[in-house]
Amino acid sequence: MPSAMDPVMAPLAATPGQPMPPVMGNRGFNIGHQKVGFDVDFANKRLKGWTEITINPTDSTLRQIRLNARQCDVTRCTVNGKIASQIKYDNPYSKFKIHDSATVHQHHMLRKKLDGVLHDPPEFELVITLPPKVKIEPADPFSIAAQHALTTRNYGSGRGTPDAPDASGTKTPALLTARPENMYTPFIPLLLRIEYLLENLRDGFKFVGCEPGDMRYPHAYTTNSPLPGAACCLFPTLDGIHERWTWEIEVTVPRTIGDIDKATVVRKENGASMTNGNATNGTRTEPDEDTTIDEDRDLDMVVVCSGDLVDEEFPPTEPSKKVVKFMQAQAVAPQHISIAIGPFEEVNLSEFRDQENEDTLAAMAVDVMGYCLPGRDVDLRNTCMFMPKAIDYIVKEFGQYVYTNFKLCFVNDLATDTIEAASLVLCSNSLLFPEVIVDPLWDVTKKLTYSLTAQWAGVQVVPKDWSDIWVIIGMAYWMTGCFMKTLMGNNEYRFRLKKDAERITELDTGRPSLYAQGFQVPIEPSSLDFIKLKAPVVLTILEKRLWKLSSSMVLHRVVRKTFLSAVAGELKNGLMSTAHFIRLCEKNSHTKLEPFFQQWVYGAGYPQFEVSQRFNKKRMIVEMGIRQVQATHASVRKVTPDDFLKDALDRERHVVVGPTQPVFTGPMTIRIHEADGTPYEHVVDLKEGYTKLDIPYNTKYKRLKRSRRQKERAAAGAGVDISIDAQQNDDVLLYCLGDVLQGEEEVDDWQLVDWSKEDEERMAQESFEWIRMDADFEWICTLNINQPDYMFLSQLQQDRDVIAQYDSIRHFATARESALISSILVRTLMDRRYYYGIRVEAAMALSRCATVELDWVGQFHLRKAFQEFFCYPGSQIPRSNDFTDLTAYYVQNAIPRAMSRIRNISGVCPGHVQKWMLDVLRYNDNSNNSYDDCYYVANLMRSLANTLSPQSRIANEFGFDLMDEDYDEDDEYNEKKLHEMALAEIERYQRMDQWQPTYRNVVSEAALDIQKDLMLRGIKEVDYKLFMAYTREGTLNSLRVKAFDCLVDLNALRNRALAPYICYVIGNDPSPFVRRRVQKAFGRGLGMIAVGDQKPRDTPNGAAFGEMIIEDAGADNSGARKDELAKETIAGALAALKKELSEDAVLKDALWKATISPDIGLIELRFLLDICALLYYAKTSLIITMKRPKHLSCRYMGKGVLYFSWGYGKPKRPPAPPVPPPAVHRTPTSLPLQPPRSMPIKLITNPRGKVNGINKKSKDSRPSVRRTPSISHTMSSPSVSSPIPSTHPPTQSSPPPHAPRKIILKIGKHNLQNNLQQNGTSG
Repeated sequence: MPSAMDPVMAPLAATPGQPMPPVMGNRGFNIGHQKVGFDVDFANKRLKGWTEITINPTDSTLRQIRLNARQCDVTRCTVNGKIASQIKYDNPYSKFKIHDSATVHQHHMLRKKLDGVLHDPPEFELVITLPPKVKIEPADPFSIAAQHALTTRNYGSGRGTPDAPDASGTKTPALLTARPENMYTPFIPLLLRIEYLLENLRDGFKFVGCEPGDMRYPHAYTTNSPLPGAACCLFPTLDGIHERWTWEIEVTVPRTIGDIDKATVVRKENGASMTNGNATNGTRTEPDEDTTIDEDRDLDMVVVCSGDLVDEEFPPTEPSKKVVKFMQAQAVAPQHISIAIGPFEEVNLSEFRDQENEDTLAAMAVDVMGYCLPGRDVDLRNTCMFMPKAIDYIVKEFGQYVYTNFKLCFVNDLATDTIEAASLVLCSNSLLFPEVIVDPLWDVTKKLTYSLTAQWAGVQVVPKDWSDIWVIIGMAYWMTGCFMKTLMGNNEYRFRLKKDAERITELDTGRPSLYAQGFQVPIEPSSLDFIKLKAPVVLTILEKRLWKLSSSMVLHRVVRKTFLSAVAGELKNGLMSTAHFIRLCEKNSHTKLEPFFQQWVYGAGYPQFEVSQRFNKKRMIVEMGIRQVQATHASVRKVTPDDFLKDALDRERHVVVGPTQPVFTGPMTIRIHEADGTPYEHVVDLKEGYTKLDIPYNTKYKRLKRSRRQKERAAAGAGVDISIDAQQNDDVLLYCLGDVLQGEEEVDDWQLVDWSKEDEERMAQESFEWIRMDADFEWICTLNINQPDYMFLSQLQQDRDVIAQYDSIRHFATARESALISSILVRTLMDRRYYYGIRVEAAMALSRCATVELDWVGQFHLRKAFQEFFCYPGSQIPRSNDFTDLTAYYVQNAIPRAMSRIRNISGVCPGHVQKWMLDVLRYNDNSNNSYDDCYYVANLMRSLANTLSPQSRIANEFGFDLMDEDYDEDDEYNEKKLHEMALAEIERYQRMDQWQPTYRNVVSEAALDIQKDLMLRGIKEVDYKLFMAYTREGTLNSLRVKAFDCLVDLNALRNRALAPYICYVIGNDPSPFVRRRVQKAFGRGLGMIAVGDQKPRDTPNGAAFGEMIIEDAGADNSGARKDELAKETIAGALAALKKELSEDAVLKDALWKATISPDIGLIELRFLLDICALLYYAKTSLIITMKRPKHLSCRYMGKGVLYFSWGYGKPKRPPAPPVPPPAVHRTPTSLPLQPPRSMPIKLITNPRGKVNGINKKSKDSRPSVRRTPSISHTMSSPSVSSPIPSTHPPTQSSPPPHAPRKIILKIGKHNLQNNLQQNGTSG
């Protein structure tokens, strides 16, 4: 199934204003079995393939077989051993070209060619006409062929699914290509064999480490995805996740790494090159010692493939190769066939299985194998040791694993974190981490567990329509959450679930519904991430509600039955639709669930509750009012740089976002903790926008006073038993969390404050401890309840639910700061019994209590807590790191982060906080720690950098400094010197990481982030060279991506030198991981320009801290304000972006070069075309370039030398003959006329008697030699004294002075005849 960075192609589903596509008709055949073979050439990065397809005809008139095939060069095709009559192959990749004169304004012309390719089902590119001698013959029902057809019909390529009612209640018929269950194939199967070549691969397959100079181990793998057309990039087939049949796979590879070059030498010697004997660029004809180390050349090449290993052969004619064969007995889609080839080390992960589980599962135990590149086997064991436990849990809870084993293969340059295929998962090497690293533990475990659960929901069961993809992703992530709860604990699971729900409330504004996310073409990565976030949470609240309705695990039963139906064939081809899922849930819970799915799946948004409560003493009831305010408080989502590109594309595609739902309905659990400590639950059914409740009161005890509780804690601390006294006084004993630091000395030492007498009196009058809304987490919502602080404190200290504790901490984090709140938070931080996430949240909230009004009590409590936990007694110097206690490690990370948030009234971090942060980083000691501290050091570096502020010590015109009145130049730790020492310490760690790299260069990544932030805040000058050094090939990919992110954040897209470089990387970088991530950064950069997010964060209006800003009240800022408001909408932001970049010729050229690059795949091409469509208007044009004739020119070089040359110079047309000047009558005594000085004397010699094609004897002919060709002497009668114009037209024999002449030269005995086109000056 799709991954976070891999967009999913949705069908052309019916969206508003877009009709449904026509359903493909019956093609006349089905595929029963397919055999695929590859000969992998690492040296030339190409494949020679063949495939044999068993065709089961369903129509006796079948004469053509239509298949999907892309980027293949078909060389031979036979049907039953006979050459096909005709082969029509239309390779779509060859269409992705446009005329050379095209510019970025012709993007729509290229887009039309691309849109015809991305369909579901995809168009057929390969059409094979059956030979005349091949007939569709009926089969004997008792023959072997007929029996084979019968056994394979269940694996047919139909697209049908059980007819299930959709959201409107009507039945959805199966597609016409579906294969009915009772269909019998009465015809003899055909065997189709196709041989082909794959060169210049753009999609489907990736070679790594095969370039000269690349020191990585050479390996290759398939880049599968559920995209229509993704599988046919490797072999001709019927492409689509709905097509299923059995498989055989043969892969021919070099035996060892050293044989990669030997095979190339053999082919050159035998003339058997796959390109007709022509060597291609990059072919290594002899061993390259610079690429691989000598001892590595003997490493065996291993093939990892979907299915089971059958055989391994060594061809006698090619001793440097081997053939590895696999069989996939389970019918799977072509997209779920994956292959990886390389010098992998095999690790048997089943050795980590518990003996108890192995005995319980017995034959159902699944072998788990891991494959990694040499030297990473220890990291593989540490990263994947939980996988046997995970697969055992999934098998026991949700059903049988249909494949024989489960394999994980870790490779380089993978564009996404994981790629899921049948029984095989390709994983990125970046997921591996050693045992000394603890920070990636949760994230990596969750990602790998999802890749396992996707074998059930994603490979075995697939969405019927792309709008149903939320069901598949939701089930897989929900199953992942169930295992994570077992592995990590209930508190960890519920805390992160609450965090996810909060994140949904931040994002689910102005978005399409969960179901409508599949209408987009394609599903953008951000939309896919939103589905992964919301879908499992929706299923979780569904599980809670179904549990209350039936008191059983309904959702577990539904999911288990779904997979069982897929295995048994009841769920045809494993197609799951939303309507079918709803029907299963209703059938197992015996309840109508239409309102739930209409609100949370087909509808968008979330409810916002305002809760009011009061206790009625007369009636002894609690009066409550619950109001839904999402309709009246609906906030318009502003355009942000991260979401700009998605919002802009949604606008261009006319994606309609539904209105906010005014009312959400359903049950809500209200839990009232009364004075005796007993919780009383009340389930309320919310049906209207405002619900009024009267909840009865049950207990007879009064609420305990704080003084009584303090006595109990003090007595408990002194070891005194007061239970007898408590029984005599009829009091209730309550022991709770957060009851630390209660002694008088501790209270004085920690500067703690308790409740005032007025608060104690109010507490005594309360009849219950606290009220908990939505106690069972059945809603994705925001809740605002008006209960006082002491009730939230009781909830924090007495409620065992981590979500209740988190809600209390969030209340104190947003309440008005006070010393009492700081005391509550520090007691929470110091109590080790709390879940570590609650302690971290308390530490972060303490920074708000560090204010001048409170005498920096929050900062004091944070320093005191850090000193107590992590420093030597009575000293501020931290002890040597010890990360064996992970809860303490997370708290140790949180306190410096919280300290870095402290600000004074000027918005500047105080100097004593900066000095403390600097000392913690300086004195960090990890020499005695068994764990690596790279993440901790990176966190300290970020925290220290966050305390820095722009330095502006130039005296202002008023003669005083607003920042620090106590500034002293001679102080050893004055602000300026602290600033310099902090920068020096950060740069020191950055240099250390260059010489001794940390895990995945974590410290260097943090340093780049810090440098970028300092430049944005005006602390340092912008220096692009600092980041450019990290963008070069050969650097770790994640570090390269971080450098590009920093460049984009520093406004590199406005730089005329950097913007083309970024576009070049998008279009030509060899790493697909880098290309995808830089694309994402490019989209964010466009969003920054569109919304105007280019100003320094902490220096508004360009002023540094402490500088006075004088605004002119008379200035008219309405225009600028109007522009700023317009940029908050997507239309205004898009208009601002076009205005800014549409005329940038450099960006135009660079973006277009990246678009027409031959190295990018379809998804990357679509992204670039979307950018072009947003920035530039479409212009249909075609500039035709015609060949100009060559012209011979002559130049006189001097000394009788003539230089003749051919050229494309534009010849001058001979001007029209001018009107001859009038004849002038002169008296006999007049002086003779002189020729003009500017006119040359031209010699015309024509021995053939023609001048310019006119016979010399014609009547109008003139003398062939004229010394004054521009003047004609015409005599008239003596009586005419004035000039009279000549009425005779000029003849061709007397051309105008500047007309071309024909010269015939005789040189020696040889005649050289040249036709010279002269411009009047050549001679």
